[in-house]
Amino acid sequence: MDKRRNRKGGQRSRRGILLDDDDDARGDLHNFRGPCKTLHDYFIDLSGKRASVREEARSTILKALTLNIEQKFVELNFVTLVYQCLHFIKKGSPTEMKQAAHIIGLLSMITTSVEKVHEAYEDVLISLSQGGLKSKLKTLEILGCLTVVTFFGASNSDETESVMKLLWDLINPGTDSIDRFPSMSHQIERKDSPAVLTAMISAWSFLLSTIDGWRLSHKNWQGAITYFSNIIDSNNEELCAAACEALALVFESNSLEKFSSATKDSNKELKDNIIKQLRSRLSKTGNERISSQDPRTGFNSALAALDFLEDGKCANTHVTIGGQKLILSTWSQKVQLKFLKHFLGNDGFVKHMMENENFHNVFDFVPKRRNAWGNVLYVPEREEVTISLFRPMVARHNDCSLLPFLTRGKHLAKKKTMSPNSHLSKARTQLLKKQRDLLIKEREFDCFDY
Repeated sequence: MDKRRNRKGGQRSRRGILLDDDDDARGDLHNFRGPCKTLHDYFIDLSGKRASVREEARSTILKALTLNIEQKFVELNFVTLVYQCLHFIKKGSPTEMKQAAHIIGLLSMITTSVEKVHEAYEDVLISLSQGGLKSKLKTLEILGCLTVVTFFGASNSDETESVMKLLWDLINPGTDSIDRFPSMSHQIERKDSPAVLTAMISAWSFLLSTIDGWRLSHKNWQGAITYFSNIIDSNNEELCAAACEALALVFESNSLEKFSSATKDSNKELKDNIIKQLRSRLSKTGNERISSQDPRTGFNSALAALDFLEDGKCANTHVTIGGQKLILSTWSQKVQLKFLKHFLGNDGFVKHMMENENFHNVFDFVPKRRNAWGNVLYVPEREEVTISLFRPMVARHNDCSLLPFLTRGKHLAKKKTMSPNSHLSKARTQLLKKQRDLLIKEREFDCFDY
């Protein structure tokens, strides 16, 4: 009887829950949503058995670290996240490698712990030396990870230059890198796509921008000027731009003898030849299009490099971030901004520039405070006005004859604090007027435009 009722009565039982068969009940069940998952839940899901769960966790964490500065989450889980991502780089699919490499770079630029980011630098370098670069398709992400971790994690110029040497041996293959990193000698070949070579040159330049010229080795970079000048004639615009930026950084370092074995006179001749090359390249394009212009920054590397080599000065440029102008007066600053903006994307870069303390130190950028309306006004949270009155103590006896004096004292105190002409009332009026003026300016003035 119960079976027939369950079959005909429009109700069925499953796992102790009574469900109606009508469409409304199904719709209500379908629309049911459980509690929202936190970032820590996704962090736990990185160790899940299902690939789809791990994929969702990596994507969520990647987006969270790009568009928000999850400082507390990063500091608490930094070491574990780095090791999990290194595991994905070594044994994961191409997608897992790409996401994991990007997450490690984000962790390195967010954490404020010098010890943690230096440990990440060492772990990444060791892992890559053991065969981390497995796919030509994902070389760009791996290079970005290595470069960003070195930029934020290297403790001295020697550590930075060692990674630069590794990159240089991949750009212009030699025997040193094969001896020191045998597993990496066959991972990136010179015949790879221009995009890969462009990424390697940009990464090399990005790290060069952090080292003073006098600290560079005399033996590692011989022939670099000649090599980059040969790339200027490349048909690929991005590759040409990367070479121009590298040459500009080399000349800005004032250490040409470390990048060329030629004499001073020969260096002058070499510089003149580069100027002729750039003029010839720019004249080919004419006014039809802007040569070597980066689509994200709008920065014309070839033209700017030509002006720099001719005048010997780097022209000031600026970018607007959160309504504020960031002045870029050196090639090092321009190369750093361009690389980090490519790594983070425009929205992520703006977010990190406004809230990431490490970025404030790199670019010497102090963002302005915003109030609830988004206006840039420094409004204090609390203002107080105090007035100290000195009244000498006079020893008197408590008798009825002193009542006039006590009344006069109270009257005097009231006059000094509550009278419209008192100092306290005047100060209070000035404070209210100031707050009123600020409120008017808040409604009229809004300079934040992302």
